[in-house]
Amino acid sequence: MSDLGQLLKKARLDKGISLDQLEETTKIRKRYLEAIEEGDYKVLPGNFYVRAFIKSYAETVGLDPNEVLEHYGKAVPATEVEPAVEPIRRKRSSTRNTEKLSKWASNILMLSFILLILGIIYYFIGTSYSGNDPKKQVDPSDKITDKLPDKNAPSVQNTGDAAAGGQTDTGKPPEGSVTPPPVNLPEPVVTFARSVGNIDYYTVTNADKLNVKLVINGEECWLSISKIIPATADRKQEHQSIESKLYKKGDTRDWTSDQSVYLNIGFPPAAEITVNGVPIQLGTVKASKKVQIDLEKPM
Repeated sequence: MSDLGQLLKKARLDKGISLDQLEETTKIRKRYLEAIEEGDYKVLPGNFYVRAFIKSYAETVGLDPNEVLEHYGKAVPATEVEPAVEPIRRKRSSTRNTEKLSKWASNILMLSFILLILGIIYYFIGTSYSGNDPKKQVDPSDKITDKLPDKNAPSVQNTGDAAAGGQTDTGKPPEGSVTPPPVNLPEPVVTFARSVGNIDYYTVTNADKLNVKLVINGEECWLSISKIIPATADRKQEHQSIESKLYKKGDTRDWTSDQSVYLNIGFPPAAEITVNGVPIQLGTVKASKKVQIDLEKPM
């Protein structure tokens, strides 16, 4: 048994945690946990999973995972060098067309609002002047009794709902009313920004929140997702962990965040990820991949 394995096993026994309980908490198979305690890392599915499993093990038994890896990092197999992924190139013409459509939609919406205001003003001005029409003045020669309704004629009353809604007995709106045009909100736009090393950067606009959906179609895949806390005058940019777990085939998961997020995918070919309904290209390379999704909220 290695020194690192002895440290982890002792911390587990001090906490009174069995291997079965640890397997249920970390979602890591029991034989992998035993291999970590014995220092037999060849049993694990790959070098990338060694550090991820050790961090999850240490955190569950109350140890600082970063401090554990710092002291025993030399005994842990190094992560394989990940090949550079060719960035996705998008035609600039499509981006320009999207910007033109957004400007046209904004202009049309503003013009519709102005026309609506002018129509309401015209309606009220016309109603005010109609009260001074000399043709509608009362003729003194008319008898009041001629204007009284017939007692035998059936009376017609408006219901409370019709009066409150400003409608006639037929259920139709009164003449001269103006119906505002429907307002179509722009759909969220997910754009690939750049690729630096093994990190792909995406930008999401026209949205207040991010909706990230995960579907595991292939074999099991380890994935971690964290929220990016923006930097301030008092502190640097931080990553706040949302979830870190080994998912199996058929698993699905949804996350919603009001901040930018950072994902680390252990086996990209097995995962399918969509952001606000738009799929993210992970490629077919079997090495781990990192994706940062920046949320640009509307002003």
